[in-house]
Amino acid sequence: MKLILPEDSVSDCQAYLADKGINAQHIYPDIDEIPRRIEKIAFELPGVEAGSDLENLFKAVGFVVVQWGNAEQTLDLLAVGVFSCFAGHELLKRRPKQLGQKIEFLRKCFATFPKLSPFKAECDDLLNRFESLSQSRHDIVHGAIDSISAENDVFTFTKIDVNPREHHELRTVLLDNAEWSEYLRALMKLGTDDISLARKVWDALKVRR
Repeated sequence: MKLILPEDSVSDCQAYLADKGINAQHIYPDIDEIPRRIEKIAFELPGVEAGSDLENLFKAVGFVVVQWGNAEQTLDLLAVGVFSCFAGHELLKRRPKQLGQKIEFLRKCFATFPKLSPFKAECDDLLNRFESLSQSRHDIVHGAIDSISAENDVFTFTKIDVNPREHHELRTVLLDNAEWSEYLRALMKLGTDDISLARKVWDALKVRR
């Protein structure tokens, strides 16, 4: 579902903001109830009941954050290997920081340097999967939860997209338990496959570790 909001109309955003205020009362505990010191490393979340929808939500989103961080950092390791081996080449004028920059940079490098050509097909497949999975990850991490309770095993988020020249856009994002297993497996495979590629590339380039 997409809702286009012209810049001169904010009533829908105002209504959404009011709903967020109500939801926040249920999501965030009273800060005074959080102990100043937690005696053991348990990372307990005050007010979150074991087995509750909210705990399941935090576990799912936390998994996405941790798994994606590990996977994307391996792209940085690939970039490190390239810069170490091909320093001075015109493609290496700027080190990529954002995911899109990393993908574009590595595609060009694996298509340009003969030493990387044996791994080009594997790299292209990996980068295509990063692009395919990145939108869901982005929506889950940067969207705001609408309710702490799952409805029909689905959590609903709202994401505000920004087109600076035209409008803001409210978009609904669903975290569906029916699709979770497939997404989880795809993220885990992404992480194992990119580590495998990075190791092969580093060995082939004889990068000093």
